[in-house]
Order: sequence, then C-alpha cells, then structure tokens
Amino acid sequence: MKNAKRLLSIILTLTVVLGLSACGGTPAPGAAGAAGNDAAGTEDNQEAAGSDADADSYYIELTYSNVFNPKEWNYKAAEKFAEMVTERTEGHVKVDFHGLNELDCYRDSVVHAVNGDKWIGLEEPSLFADWVGDCAVLVGPMLYNSDEEYNYVMDSELVDAVKAKLAEENIHILDTHYSFGFRSVVTNKDIRTPEDLKGVKLRSTTAALFIKTIEAMGATPVPMSFTECLSSISSGVVDGFEGSTSTLAGAGAPYELVKKVALTNHFIATRWLFMAEDVYQEMPKKWRDIVDECALECGEWEQTSCAEDEVAQIEKMKSEAGVTWNEVDLDAFTESCAPIYDWIVEEYGADPELHHKLVELIGNYRAGN
Repeated sequence: MKNAKRLLSIILTLTVVLGLSACGGTPAPGAAGAAGNDAAGTEDNQEAAGSDADADSYYIELTYSNVFNPKEWNYKAAEKFAEMVTERTEGHVKVDFHGLNELDCYRDSVVHAVNGDKWIGLEEPSLFADWVGDCAVLVGPMLYNSDEEYNYVMDSELVDAVKAKLAEENIHILDTHYSFGFRSVVTNKDIRTPEDLKGVKLRSTTAALFIKTIEAMGATPVPMSFTECLSSISSGVVDGFEGSTSTLAGAGAPYELVKKVALTNHFIATRWLFMAEDVYQEMPKKWRDIVDECALECGEWEQTSCAEDEVAQIEKMKSEAGVTWNEVDLDAFTESCAPIYDWIVEEYGADPELHHKLVELIGNYRAGN
C-alpha cells in the first residue's frame, strides 16, 4: 500500500511540474500570447524562473500599446523604449509597439497585465485604483508643483509600498517618469476661479478621477477619446479640454481652436510603464535588468525632453496663434478639489491617511529645496 501511495504521489508531482512547464516556460523565438504562470508563485519559484541559466535560449515578444500619436512625447518615449529593449537584449526580449489607440488602451490595457498577458502598457496611474486604491491618491489633484517633487515622492517608501500591492495584483510598475508637464484648463474663455467654469463643458478622459476633478473644479466633464476632442470643439459639443502644453501644441493643432490657457496645473501629466508581474519575474534576470535600465532611461528622457521643449512650444503658440496663458486663484481651486481625496477613500478603499502623508512628504521636500 505504501508503495502504491508513493507511486501515486510521484505521478501527481510530475503532473503538476509538467503542467506548470506547459503554462510558463521559455518561449521560442517569435512566440507571443498570454503568459500562464500564477503571479502568486513563491519567491523561490520566481527566482528559478528568472534565473540566468537559460538566458541565451530564452525569447519573448511583448506587445506594447498606448493611445498617443507620433508628435507626443509619450509616443516618442514608447517607440524609443521598444527599439532600445529589442536591440540591447539582442532580440531575446522583442517589444512590438503600437500607438494611436490601435490596440487596447486605458483600463483594458491594465487588464492585460492582470490577466498575465505578454503585454506592456503606458497608462494614467489612477486607472490602477480599481486594484489598489492608493494609486489615485498618488496622482490626485492640486498635489505637485514640479517634476522634482513628483520624482521625490515616486522614489519614496510610500510609493514602494503601493508598488508591492500592485505586484500582488500581477501589475509590475517598470517606471514612473513618463511625465509631460502639467495639465491645465484650455478654452476660449478667461478662467481664474472655479466660478468661471460653471456651464463650461470640458473634454475628459474616461478615468473616474478626471471626471470627478473636473466637476469639483466647477466645469461639466464630457468623457471621450482625445481623437474625438477637436471635432467636438468645432461642433460645440465641448468648450475645450484639460491637458498639457504638449497636447495643446500636438497633432491636429488644438491651439487653432482654443486659445486661452488657465494655469490650474491641477494634475501632473504622467503615465506609468507597466507589465504583468508574472511575465516580468519569469524573464531571466539578465534580460530583466536591461528592461529596467531601458524603462528608466526612456522615462527620464521623456520628462527632461518635454520640459526643455515646453518653453519653445509656448513661445511658438503665443507668437504664431495668439494663445494666452493666465494665472488663476490656486487656493480656490485647491479648496474646490479637496473633497476628491475623501471620494477616493470611499470609492476605492484607499488609505485615509495617505493624502496627509503625501502633503507632509512634499512639504518636507519644499522646505529643503
């Protein structure tokens, strides 16, 4: 009986091992599709899967999708990342990039990571709040004044803890530097206080945080893809949008339609680069390290390049199209947006103390710089 039980145990063990090998394993050159490994695997299993023993025989193809067009910095940085990873890994990690909303974007992109697909996305961080509510707090309204403040927070233990929670949901954050300025209100009306936005219809992303913030600021949000925005302005469906300088100067020349920018700077315009945690962990460390280096390098390149380019963009739009920028009552807008943080806690179950901790952390940074 003991021998029979032992034989049965060996058969079951082999069945499990073979099953796991079929789900994960090392893909052949050019292979694509979903990764089947469970993100909840043990640390030892992840280390074994991501070891360098078979690095030279390991190949994977990752599909990379975002919504941006070739004139935007997020597109340029994404394209640069795809080329850089493919080249530096000598094709062992091939990244196939698609922009222009050609493939799944926004929340659907995040779902690909959660499902363990061989997928890379570049999305607005509040979209991760459906899995980890604290993400919406980290990019809430009227929080940051500069890229430096934002980077300081992103490098903090507070954010490390949030990233660890995302990993438990099978979302691996590769980098947080993909920022392209700050988002302000763009219309054909002089906006200085929340009162001035009453009755103004602004194009919004479909992200709930953006919709709620536009409402709190006094305007009426109209969710739609930005590809629909310009025709909607022309037809009177919306009166403008909230967005960055690079968006205003970008494809389709929005500055020809809306020429007054109210410097609310209510959101930092940022995206997080991400992929499936289990797919990331199963890559040999040799290739993971290169992916990490390229993600950081391209994120910092975008942030720096965009900041340098913004001055030239503003001067061009001022001189060639008569676009104007005006200061606003920041205290009034900050006060109007304050309830958003309570809403985030209620809606997503975020840490009710996190906003206070962030304000304190940013305050300490400002005091020392």
